[in-house]
Amino acid sequence: MLFAARLGVIGLAAFYCAATVCVAQTGNGTDGVRLQGRILIEGSDEDVPYATITVADDSAQVISRQVSDGSGRFAFQVKRSRSYRLTVSAVGYVTTTEGISVAAGETVRNLGDILMKEGIELGEVSVTAQKPLIKSDPDKLIYSVEADPEAKSNTLLEIIRKVPLLSVDSEDNVTLNGQSNYKVLVNGKSSSLMSNNFKEVIKSMPAHTIKDIEVITSPSSRYEAEGVGGIINIITSRERTAGYTGSVGANATSRGGYGVNAYVAANIDKFSFSTNIYLNRSKQPPSENYSSRVNLMSDTYRYTDTKGETRSRSHSGNLNFEAGYEIDSLNLISASAWGYLGTGHFDRLATTAEQDIRNNPVRRYVNRMGGENTSGYLSGNVDYQRSFAKKDKTFTASYKMDYNPDNSKNSTDVDGQLNYISYRQMSDNRSSGQTHTLQLDYFDPLTENHQIETGLKGIYRRNFSETDISVFDSPTDSWQEDPSRLNDLDYDQYIIGIYAGYLFKHNKTSTKAGARAEYTWNDGLFKSQVNTPFNNTLFNLIPYINFTYALQPARTVKVSYTQRLYRPGIWVLNPYVNDLDPLNISYGNPQLDAEISHSFSASYGQFSPKFNLNIDLNSSVTNNSIEQYSFINENGVHHSTYGNIGSNRRYGANMFVSFRPNGNLNFYGNGRVNYVVLDSNNEMKRHNEGWMSGYSLGARWTAWKGGSLSANAGGSSPWIQLQGKGSAYRYTSIGVTQKLLKDKLDLSVYISDPFARKVYYRSDIDDPTYTMHSESFRWGQTARISLIYRFGKMNATVKKARRGISSDDQREGNSQGGSTEN
Repeated sequence: MLFAARLGVIGLAAFYCAATVCVAQTGNGTDGVRLQGRILIEGSDEDVPYATITVADDSAQVISRQVSDGSGRFAFQVKRSRSYRLTVSAVGYVTTTEGISVAAGETVRNLGDILMKEGIELGEVSVTAQKPLIKSDPDKLIYSVEADPEAKSNTLLEIIRKVPLLSVDSEDNVTLNGQSNYKVLVNGKSSSLMSNNFKEVIKSMPAHTIKDIEVITSPSSRYEAEGVGGIINIITSRERTAGYTGSVGANATSRGGYGVNAYVAANIDKFSFSTNIYLNRSKQPPSENYSSRVNLMSDTYRYTDTKGETRSRSHSGNLNFEAGYEIDSLNLISASAWGYLGTGHFDRLATTAEQDIRNNPVRRYVNRMGGENTSGYLSGNVDYQRSFAKKDKTFTASYKMDYNPDNSKNSTDVDGQLNYISYRQMSDNRSSGQTHTLQLDYFDPLTENHQIETGLKGIYRRNFSETDISVFDSPTDSWQEDPSRLNDLDYDQYIIGIYAGYLFKHNKTSTKAGARAEYTWNDGLFKSQVNTPFNNTLFNLIPYINFTYALQPARTVKVSYTQRLYRPGIWVLNPYVNDLDPLNISYGNPQLDAEISHSFSASYGQFSPKFNLNIDLNSSVTNNSIEQYSFINENGVHHSTYGNIGSNRRYGANMFVSFRPNGNLNFYGNGRVNYVVLDSNNEMKRHNEGWMSGYSLGARWTAWKGGSLSANAGGSSPWIQLQGKGSAYRYTSIGVTQKLLKDKLDLSVYISDPFARKVYYRSDIDDPTYTMHSESFRWGQTARISLIYRFGKMNATVKKARRGISSDDQREGNSQGGSTEN
C-alpha cells in the first residue's frame, strides 16, 4: 500500500507536468521554416543514402536529428530568426558541418546539394543512425551513453545492461564476455575506486555524467597485459568548448534514497576545465536470507540451517576535475583529479542451528552482527603532449598517483543457546594501496597506410593491511586485544613495461600487430605469529594481432589473438579473516601468483541507420586461474578463500541488435551464450562444466512532443562455478520522460521490477564433501524520479591530450568486477 501510494503521487505529478507543458506548447505554436536539401558525394552526382543530419542551435543544444532517404534527400522544420549549425555524417564519409541563418520572413530554405568527401578515419569505422549508439574499431566497441535518451533518468548500472558484450548478474556484478576478470579504466586511466567498488559506484553514478563506454575485448600492446576478459573504459570527459555550460540534477526513490549532482565546464582563453560532483544516499528495507548445508564429512555436525535478516544503508560522494592549458599550437598540458568517499552500514540478526546425522539438535546460537566500511579513492595525473607538423604525430609524458584506503569495523555478539559459548568480538581492519606511474608514449602515422606506436612505463605499488581484533572480557568488563589473531600484510610491487605496435591498412583490410614485454618484482611480508616473507620475479612477453576486413563501409569482420594476465590485488591477497559468522569465515591468500590467459575472438558488425548488428565469437584458456573456493573442516566451519587452483576454459558467443523502423521507435537487444569448463589442479580435484546464457531487451517510443516511454527486461541462467551454480535472475523496468522549458529541463520517472514485489535468488554448491543451498531476495517495485536542468552557452572546441596513462593490470577480486591500467 505504501509503495502504491508513493507511486501514485509520483505518477500524477509527472502526468500533470507533462500535460501542462504539452498544452502550453500547443497554445504557443510558432510558425517555422522548412529546410530541405540533398546529400551528394563530392566530385560525382551520386547521392549519400541514410546520412545522419543533426541540427543544433547557437548554444550547441541538439534540436533535431534525422536521416536522409534512399536518394540522400531530407526535409524538416525549424524556427525562424535563428542561427543553426547543421552537421552531416555517414559511414565511410568525412563529416560535414555548415552554418545556417534563418530570416524572419522565410517559409522554405533550399540548402541545395551538400557535398561529402569519401573516406574514414584510419582504423575506425563509425556507426551512424538517427541517434548513433555504437562505434566500432579494430579492437573495441564504443557505446555512446550521451546518445542514449535513458541516460538522463538512470544510473550507470542500468545503461551497462544494454552495452554489447557486458552483462549484469543478480547481485549487480558486471561481467565482460561472461568473465569477471577484467580491467576498468576511467578516461583511459587506472581507477582503484572502480577496481574495488565497481558495482557500488555504478549503482550511484548518474549516467548522464558519462560520455561513452568502451568495451575493449582485444587490447592492443599499448595496454598493459592485465585483464583476462578485456577492458571496460568509462569516458567521463565531455567535449569542452569556448564559453561555459553545465547542469544540475536531483533524484529520489520510493525506498527513501536520494541523490544530487552538478556539472560545469568552461574555457577562458587557453585554459579549459570541467568538474563533476554527485552525492548519493541509498536505503533498503530489511532483506531476508536462508541457507541449508549438509556436511558429508561429519556425522556430528551433519545439517546446518541459518536464517537471517539484514538492514543496510550507504552514502557516497564523488568529485572529478579536468583541466587543460594550451601553451601553443604544438604543446599542451592537461591534468585531472578524481576523489571518492563512501560509507556503508549494515546490521544483521541470524539464527544458526545444527543437527547430527539422526536429526538430533547438537548446537544453536543467535548472532547479532554490525559493521561499517569506509572506502575512498584519490587520483591525480598530469600529461604533457608534444605535437608535430605532421597530423596526429604525438609524444606524451605522463605521471599518475593513486591512493585508495579501505577501512572496515565489524562487531559480532554471539548468544550461545545450545552447546555453544557466548562471546563478543570487534575487528578493525585498515588497508590501503598506493600506486605511482610514469609513462612515455610515441605515436607516428608514417603514411595513410602505416602507423607505429611505442612506449615505456614504470609502476610502483605499495599495499598494506593491518587488523586489530578485540574480545570482550566479562570478569574485567573490558575489551582485550587478541594478539594470537594477528594477520597483517606488507606488499610491494615493481613493474617495468615496454611496448611497440604497428598498423598496416590497405584497401579494405587493416592489420594491427604488436608485442609488450613486462618484468615484475614482488616483495611481501605476511605478519602472523610467525612472519613469512615472500618474493618472486616474473617476465611476460605478450603478443597481439588483429585483422579487420571491411566487406562494405558499414560491414566489417574482425579476428584477433592476444595474451592477458592478472596480477592479484590487495582484495584477494588480504589475509584478514572475516569471521563475523563463526561458522562461515572468509579471507584472502597472500601467496597468489599472476594468472595468464590466451584469448581468441572473431566478430562481424553490420551498421545502418535502421539496423545494427554485432556478433562476437570468443574463447579463452587459463591454466593457473585464480578461483574462489570453499571447504569445511572437521568442526563444521565453512572456509572461503582464493587460490591458483585450476584451469578455466570458456567458449562463447555474443550478439547485439538494434532496429529503428522509424524516427520515433527503437528496439534493441543483447544476448550471450557460453560453455564453461572448470578444473582444479590441486588436491581438491574438482570439475564442473555447463552452459550459461543471458539476455537483455528494450524498446523506446517517442510518443508525443518532448515525451517518450521506455521498457526493458533481462535475465540469465544459473552461473557456473567450480563447486556449483550461482543464481539465475531476471529484471524488468519501465520509464517515462518529458522535456520541459524549451528542452532545458528533463523530468523522468523510472520503475524497476513493477510486477514483482520481491525478486528471489537461489544458488547451490555441490561438492563431494558438502552441499549447500542458499536463498535470498531483493525488493522490487522501486520508483525513481529525477530532474536534470541544463544551462550555458558554448562556441569553439578546445584541445586536450590525446594520450595518457591507462592502467589495466591489477586484479582486485570479488569486490566486483573489474580492475585497472595501460
